[in-house]
Amino acid sequence: MKRIMTVMLAVIYITTGTISVMAGEPENNDAQKKESVSDSVKVQTSENTDEDRPKENSWRYSNGELIPQEDDATSNARAVTNAWKKVNGQFVNSLGKPIPGAKKKGMDISEYQGTINWDTVKNRSDIDFVIIRCSYGSGYKDRKWEYNVKECERLGIPYGVYIYSTATTVSAVEKEAENVKKMLEGHQPTYPVYFDMEENSVLNLGSSTIGKLANTFCSKISGAGYKVGIYASLYWWNSILTDRVFKNESWSKWVAQYSASCQYQSKYDMWQCTSSGKVNGVSTNVDINFWMSDEPVINQDADRVMVSDENIITYTSHMQSYGWQEPVNNGYQTGKPGYGKRLEAFKINVGGGYGDLGVRYQACIQDEGWKPLAETGQLAGTEGKSKYIQAVKISLTGSQAENYDIYYRVYSQNFGWLGWTSNGQPAGSQGYEKRIEALQIAVLPKGATIPGTTDNSYKTTGKKVEYRTYVEKQGWKKYSADGEQSGTIGQARAVQGLAVRVNDTQYSGNIVYDTYMQSYGWMGEKANNTAAGILNGGKRMEAIKLHLTGELAEKYDIYYRVHTQTFGWLDWAKNGEPSGTKDYAKRIEAVQVKVVPKGNPAPGATSIAFKEAKIAYKTHVQTYGWMSKVHDGETAGTSGKAKRMEALNIAMVDSSYNKEISYRTHVQTYGWQKWVNGGKNSGTEGKAKRLEAIQIELKDSLADQYDIYYRVHAQTYGWLGWAKNGEKAGTEGLAKRLEAIQIVLVEKGGAAPGSTNKFFIKKHNKNLIIR
Repeated sequence: MKRIMTVMLAVIYITTGTISVMAGEPENNDAQKKESVSDSVKVQTSENTDEDRPKENSWRYSNGELIPQEDDATSNARAVTNAWKKVNGQFVNSLGKPIPGAKKKGMDISEYQGTINWDTVKNRSDIDFVIIRCSYGSGYKDRKWEYNVKECERLGIPYGVYIYSTATTVSAVEKEAENVKKMLEGHQPTYPVYFDMEENSVLNLGSSTIGKLANTFCSKISGAGYKVGIYASLYWWNSILTDRVFKNESWSKWVAQYSASCQYQSKYDMWQCTSSGKVNGVSTNVDINFWMSDEPVINQDADRVMVSDENIITYTSHMQSYGWQEPVNNGYQTGKPGYGKRLEAFKINVGGGYGDLGVRYQACIQDEGWKPLAETGQLAGTEGKSKYIQAVKISLTGSQAENYDIYYRVYSQNFGWLGWTSNGQPAGSQGYEKRIEALQIAVLPKGATIPGTTDNSYKTTGKKVEYRTYVEKQGWKKYSADGEQSGTIGQARAVQGLAVRVNDTQYSGNIVYDTYMQSYGWMGEKANNTAAGILNGGKRMEAIKLHLTGELAEKYDIYYRVHTQTFGWLDWAKNGEPSGTKDYAKRIEAVQVKVVPKGNPAPGATSIAFKEAKIAYKTHVQTYGWMSKVHDGETAGTSGKAKRMEALNIAMVDSSYNKEISYRTHVQTYGWQKWVNGGKNSGTEGKAKRLEAIQIELKDSLADQYDIYYRVHAQTYGWLGWAKNGEKAGTEGLAKRLEAIQIVLVEKGGAAPGSTNKFFIKKHNKNLIIR
């Protein structure tokens, strides 16, 4: 069911002692007259000027100029200083006497009130609700409309809306109604939307025509799901609004009579009593209104479900700005629909006398996903974390549960009331980042009629997982989803942060992830969209791990892969396996993540998802000196630059194994050098002597587990073949420099990295010996 809002038709007439004024006009001075006209803004275009704007002509205006007014309530010599205030728990009138039936006090405002200090209104006044002008006619937006409505929503002040109408035809009224609906998009007033008709041209139309205009506007608005009503002065209610449409009991009545009491004899809901009210936070005079009806305003009970047993459950909600709400019974609503406030937690209790009947419920929290189940009376959601609930699941427990169905629905940001669902199914949304603002539950006998439509009870984007990366010098990228790329390629920019969240799932559990950062290693697990990594710290991300927990882990596998410096896209890892590199000093540049049903095929190859360096080496090169360290098959040195290698240093990444690797080099003039262990230099520095050949061998446990392959780039010959396990690589007796080297460990007995032909060339007695 759609939320109902009241739209009032304001029809205003002046008689002696009976004056009705919308929006509490300020005192009549030239500056205020000018502002009241020129500050209005045309809805259809931002180019309109004061000259474009039609001039008001009514009992309050003459060609756009305000006419000074005075009401008998404020001019009465007996008026008291506490007029229209609450004294000893009762609102009093201008004579200090109680106002029978007055329940709430409000004010109506427009651009005439200038810039209102809404914090002061909220905290230092006795105003319970506000009515805000949204527009003038079909073409002009009130200059303060957006400011006023956003401030009321920010502070949780209940508000309604009104339009100053200039329409004299049905087609013009239809345009005004359409503009009102457009201006209400994204807002949900909890008090009426008033239709103010006071133009002289309207006054002369007659009751029948006015009735047609009112009925056209109200039908348009009610057809959009809003409740409608009529605003008029006492004289108009008694003498002008005689058409039968005004007898529609579904239209609320608001009577304007500026006096110490309202003499309207029929039933009415609202009384506008003065245009000279004073309210803290408002610098001008303002209209004061009282809600007089015992019936609720357009509040959470307006769409109450009629149930056979109201006492079977009670429930309450914790609302942003308001805290815990008063508990409500079966069939009612809890929360603040349309106030723009998030529902952060809720509790459900079962009444006495229902045997072992219990209730179990669950909340899907902003950035945290589905939380563990709560049982009868326990809290579902959070307090003090400023996080909204975006979906819920509720079911009954115990042997008595078979006698009932539990139905529920939620009021969701932007979507309004979603459809009804039942018995543990999700209600709300995921993937849209929309808060729940209200919750309604109805426990009914098994098989009873569903309370309303079940359409769109749960809205999802269809994206199971979303993620974003924090990129060097670019900051956070937009969310990507379901295997899309997040990050950059070809820009040499490091990923420095990662955040991942699960959407579009009915299952409980979390998504947990860890990042391996330059200089720091693994940083520790994060979950549910919490930023992982080091943002703006100048450190590159080198590897990631992700896994699911709870029901999510039972239903899905999570796959992920990374695009890294030098290696490009690696293969897919899954369910907590590392993806990326370790000890290569290579940055991650982009990430992909995908959730698939448990046991389904991987999105692609899975053989090489993670590269962990085992061996590191660096070369001392002519002109350049010691060059950067490289790993596992990468090239150390130069090629095509005619620069000699002069020394070499090889080490295991795990330095405890350095004693199990040894090597020696053949140096120009000096020949073969002594064997050295890992981490030591072999060759010369500062002597301009070329390396010509090399031998490398493993010992002990390393020799049991690996074969070590290596090849060199030699002057004249280029890359020679791969040697292994102590074989000589390079040249001897040919005076050829080594320019580069590659080294790789291969599992024992594994295939060589490439051709093993011609890895060593030696001159002997004018003959070449090639191995």
